[in-house]
Amino acid sequence: MIDPVFAPDEPLAELHAHLGGGVDAATMWELAHEQGIKVPYPDYWSFAAATSVGSGTDGLDGLDRIYHLTELIQSSPEGVFRAVHGMISGAYRSQRITTHEVRFNPAKRNRGGERDLDAIVMAAVHGLDRASLEYPVRAGIVLMMDRTFPPELNAQIVERAVRFASRGVVAVDIGGPRPRGSGAPWDYSALAPLVRRAREAGLGVTLHVGEEGVNAPDPGPYLEEMRQAVALGVDRIGHGIIAAFEPRLAESLAERGVVLEICPTSNVRTRAVAGEEQVAEVVFALQAAGVPLVVATDGPEMIGTRLRAEYQLLVRLGALTRAQAREANERAHRVTFIPA
Repeated sequence: MIDPVFAPDEPLAELHAHLGGGVDAATMWELAHEQGIKVPYPDYWSFAAATSVGSGTDGLDGLDRIYHLTELIQSSPEGVFRAVHGMISGAYRSQRITTHEVRFNPAKRNRGGERDLDAIVMAAVHGLDRASLEYPVRAGIVLMMDRTFPPELNAQIVERAVRFASRGVVAVDIGGPRPRGSGAPWDYSALAPLVRRAREAGLGVTLHVGEEGVNAPDPGPYLEEMRQAVALGVDRIGHGIIAAFEPRLAESLAERGVVLEICPTSNVRTRAVAGEEQVAEVVFALQAAGVPLVVATDGPEMIGTRLRAEYQLLVRLGALTRAQAREANERAHRVTFIPA
């Protein structure tokens, strides 16, 4: 057992955590019953087990199925308010997280158009405001597009981000599963007009890419996706771990100062990597290449981890020294999209 990397009262920064995976099971259980949502589990304990990745899941598809349930439960202004407030305030109390970006897709929380997108985003902002009033935190909302959405719907999400840019929305992202029946590469270059629109409004840009393909027989298509994302001029990339195996891509990230948001335990439990040893290999290689890294959870409740545990893991594995771990946390406080 190694000594803690951080003292209990040292403030941490969490820059990659999904609302669907960041709210404790008890709050989600209560929200489901308050809204009359029929939960397909006989009791709280089976529900809690089903909404946590625990020791692992059947890849990203399994994670998407869990997200589908949590997004349904959060699909109302009241649900989003409770979820955002609970996630930010709980993270401060348990981990002393004082810089906190929360990301979610509002169009996956409006019951297929039944609820107004503006009302969903405003509820998130109100949850953020309430948490910031009660605790000494800097918090911001990252609105997510989805790879399965038509361009018109993704454009609507970006427009909401622009509309609420002065109210607490700080960046845009894209994630979600691949469109059914399609494989890599997904065309990230098509996002150029939406990235430009976000940039013009002063929003940050971080895209999910490079999480898959690390152990694929042919990693080429996954590397191509990441090259396209980098060419868009992103500030940060969610995951991006495949760059550890392509020196020229890692060099490009280092030269451009593109920050990778790495989520070690998530990558192990979704089988994006083969295990902890490969996590160490990935992080060590990226660090050695000069790629700027921040450490995150991806969603602490769903993944079954805590931010301090992620740092402990990387130091225990020898992927980061204690000094490098502390530097990563300091970097996260600096590169957040949340205004000072």
